[in-house]
Amino acid sequence: MVVTLFSAAFSINSVAQEQSQTLILVGSELTTCTSAKLNNCQKEAAIDGKSHNLYTVNDSQIKNITQHWPNNNIEAKTAVLKTLKAIQSKSSNSVSKTDLLWLWRDINNQQLESLTQQEYNFVLDMLEVPLLNKNGERLKEQVNTDFNIEVATNNILQFVSGSLKVNNAKPTMLAITASSRDPYESADVAQSLLAQSNISTQWLALTPALAKAITSNSCDELPALRNTLMNVYNREAIYPEYTKAEYALCKSGTNALVSLIKNSTGVMFNSGNAALTHKVLFDQNNNPYPWTQALQTRPVIVGKGAGAAIQSKVTGMLTNTTSLEALRKSENNANANAGGLASFNFGVLDTQFSEQNRTFRLAATLNKNEVKNTKTEIQHGFGIDENTALVVIKSPEGSLMTVIGKSGVVHLTEQGKPLADSNNYRYSYWPASSVIDITNNTFTLSERTIEQALPAIKIPPLPVQRFSSILTNSKLRSLTQAMCLSQEQSAVAQQDEFIISLTATSDTQYHRVNAKEFGCALSNLELVIKSI
Repeated sequence: MVVTLFSAAFSINSVAQEQSQTLILVGSELTTCTSAKLNNCQKEAAIDGKSHNLYTVNDSQIKNITQHWPNNNIEAKTAVLKTLKAIQSKSSNSVSKTDLLWLWRDINNQQLESLTQQEYNFVLDMLEVPLLNKNGERLKEQVNTDFNIEVATNNILQFVSGSLKVNNAKPTMLAITASSRDPYESADVAQSLLAQSNISTQWLALTPALAKAITSNSCDELPALRNTLMNVYNREAIYPEYTKAEYALCKSGTNALVSLIKNSTGVMFNSGNAALTHKVLFDQNNNPYPWTQALQTRPVIVGKGAGAAIQSKVTGMLTNTTSLEALRKSENNANANAGGLASFNFGVLDTQFSEQNRTFRLAATLNKNEVKNTKTEIQHGFGIDENTALVVIKSPEGSLMTVIGKSGVVHLTEQGKPLADSNNYRYSYWPASSVIDITNNTFTLSERTIEQALPAIKIPPLPVQRFSSILTNSKLRSLTQAMCLSQEQSAVAQQDEFIISLTATSDTQYHRVNAKEFGCALSNLELVIKSI
């Protein structure tokens, strides 16, 4: 399937050797088989490598915590030290995080719950010890994609590999893990994800601490900057090779960093928190760093989860809120800011889309207000499902999109001006293997995809009822898929005080693109939200 999609995508304009950029935007972290995530592996998989972090409570650790407590909360410090001494008396062995937290809960669960995020991270980081093999070397988390239970992950990785090799016979990939609170912990998997495709991948030590240090000529302050800017501690003791790489990159200077990026075929941004990735792209005044443009212009850019969302020019409005909260606030674009990499310039992106019921969270960003500090209007929203990628292929002759992986991508546009009592949108769903033509900032399912669609299947019509709790358990995707398969003309759903009407108009089209669970393509279904 990937080979077919890959050739189809590139043959439309016959620009395999001259396309300027390929974006592969994944709606989540990829479900990958590793030594620490055996639940993502086939049953017979046996993978040697790091399976968990290791923690020890001893006199040395307690002394370090006493000396370096991160704030002025003496009461919390005293209580933590008392608990740690109690844990030490119970267990002198190194334990996993789960076992450590259970010991803590048994002694004083209320005190554990009362810690601030900073205090919690500090204590856990300071108690962590390296996991070593019999030769005294750090045991790394190992990846084996041959054992992946999620076929979609391999499809996406194959597409990434193919995209890189189209651009360069011996491509190189830089892996950026800045979306993680602890980017050093994420580095093992990031730089070995494409190893089985024989893609040379290097972890790029582009962390918030590095960004600050390299631009202020303060490389020797990296350990302190990790504490203050990233809320991570003691990493030089756990991941010495990565903190040394970070220091070496810092000492090489800004020009060397820019050159390293410009000499790479692709960059890959990991999943996590987009606000953390923002810190390595823009300074505290929201000005791009000297290397930001080099990242933006790589021939191949891969983003997973938050790493995909940050590719849009517009960020900031989609964090820490749900669809229901967005509907109730009716603030629409109040929190929209310019601040993404802007490699994706067609609209705003959201991820884990159908699974986290995020349709109306994305809808709330689509209005005619300008985004702060820009002349940008948000007219199009794109929601990418988990283990699914929206691929954008840009070339001098034009751009097109395709969808690969497990499920699909939602495309939302606002239809007309919001009314006092309702909001109208056009909802499209593009399943895996869809190709989308882009003309004058409009997005349509390609004739090629329509011609290759499967025959319609006969299923019973939907029951005449109001579908309840529509913003839970991916129900909206299930309902729209059922409408598509049954060629239904209308349906009504409800979530709390909101009524959602779905209506096929003269512009609506249904096509069964693939035989998978979410394989029915919808184009321009009218979606109306009213409050009761």
